[in-house]
Amino acid sequence: MPQTNPVILIAFGEYDHLGAGYLSAVLNAQGFETRMIDFRYDSETILFNLIRHYPLIVGFSVIFDNHISEFAGLARVLRKGGITCHFTAGGYYASLHPEELFNLIPELDSIVRFEGEDTFMELVRSLNDGGDWKHVQSLAYREGGEVVKTPLRPLEKDLDRYPFPSRRAPMSYVAGRKFATILAGRGCNYDCSFCNTRQFYLTPGGPQKRIRRQGMVVSEIEQLYHEKGCTVFLFQDDDFPMRSSGGNEWIMSFCNELQTRELHRKILWKINCRPDEIDSELFAVLKQCGLFLVFIGLEDGSDTGLKRLNKKLTVKKSLAGIDTLKGLGIGFDYGFMLFQPDTTYESLSINLDFLKKICADGYTPLTFLKLMPNFDTRVEKELREQGRLKESPGYLDYDFSTQSLNDLYTNVMMCFGHWIIDAHGLANISKWARNYFLVHDHCGTTDVGMDKRKQRFRETVADSNKFMFDTLSELFRLFETEEYLIKGKTYLESMRANISSQHDLWCREVKDCMS
Repeated sequence: MPQTNPVILIAFGEYDHLGAGYLSAVLNAQGFETRMIDFRYDSETILFNLIRHYPLIVGFSVIFDNHISEFAGLARVLRKGGITCHFTAGGYYASLHPEELFNLIPELDSIVRFEGEDTFMELVRSLNDGGDWKHVQSLAYREGGEVVKTPLRPLEKDLDRYPFPSRRAPMSYVAGRKFATILAGRGCNYDCSFCNTRQFYLTPGGPQKRIRRQGMVVSEIEQLYHEKGCTVFLFQDDDFPMRSSGGNEWIMSFCNELQTRELHRKILWKINCRPDEIDSELFAVLKQCGLFLVFIGLEDGSDTGLKRLNKKLTVKKSLAGIDTLKGLGIGFDYGFMLFQPDTTYESLSINLDFLKKICADGYTPLTFLKLMPNFDTRVEKELREQGRLKESPGYLDYDFSTQSLNDLYTNVMMCFGHWIIDAHGLANISKWARNYFLVHDHCGTTDVGMDKRKQRFRETVADSNKFMFDTLSELFRLFETEEYLIKGKTYLESMRANISSQHDLWCREVKDCMS
């Protein structure tokens, strides 16, 4: 039976959505028409699009569980607007907690559990052919008031069996260069206490980490380079395959393949890895082949904290990895959870000292986060057992051990939330400028005054980082001594006003460096 209606995927569309892209590519290869709609559009716009296309099925990509309420609201609007086709959903939360998701989004007809390429394909084909879709593996659905879960299919061992993901037109990165996101593999061998990636990949069965063939990854890069003009590639792997059973064989073979196809001087790429995987000799080779930026998961600045997070890492190794990147002139961003369930004023001081060691020179902008208790993590379990877990649909949180720490965190985010999180905050603007200079350095292009502007930018980042360090230290002191209760609301409002003024000043300074 030929397809008469398209498959609609509703997902975040800020960048290439690789999950939806792989689903679309698999369906397209079988002759099905697919369309992706950006979840960030308003509900009425999405409804209008669905009415116009009259879809066979709508798939919701519920990747971020803190947006479940918004997905639920959208599903209600679509049903009330007359969309009667099959609704399904996928993602981490959907896969691990189908019963809860059905309660939160009763408009769903099914849930695709875990990796969806084959499951979604079979579901679409059954609906298109008028068959019994309830026999498809790795589905969940409701029947007679109960949630039925069909047997799980093992994870696909050969990721290169799937076609390259469908993508929209590439966007500009910096300096007019187009970029694409890409995967070298799926899964992670580590088991950090705050992460549920391992649980997601272990549940269906099969290898928890699978790596694509180097030649296929380079072929995808080559195709994007020639057909779409992409020269910057951002690897999205949770843990890029720096190490495998063959040591560094995979990454060296990847670099050799880039060189063989003469791509190593034409492209730039960024990876996510651990600081203890950074080796000076190896990373010198990677830089020659286009590596310009690395994201590293630091998370904590003490060996005690790293052990508590099950990072299997030491502060010494973290600092050594950072020193190597700086020595090679490779940029880095990092994850760091300054606030955690076990945070004390002593741990805040230790972690702030650690951040000074890596950020005081202005090599990278200062940033930090609060550890959030993602579902199905050890942190969530511990907080639940302690009676500290605060729950709302799709959102988990907790309070700290004292009221002053709660007040401190609230005020820190009021002071620096815009600075470190918002797209137009200083941290993100500085990262954009830093990336521009990294691309310039890597390509060796000539620009009058570039070195002076780069030095001025570095000094600006160092000055802004120092201001944040000093202000955070003062806030820590005020709240630990509870002096903030004496100084009162007016004093804190004055601090925030000064921070806002300084923030805007440095934003202008960074932009001036790019003028």
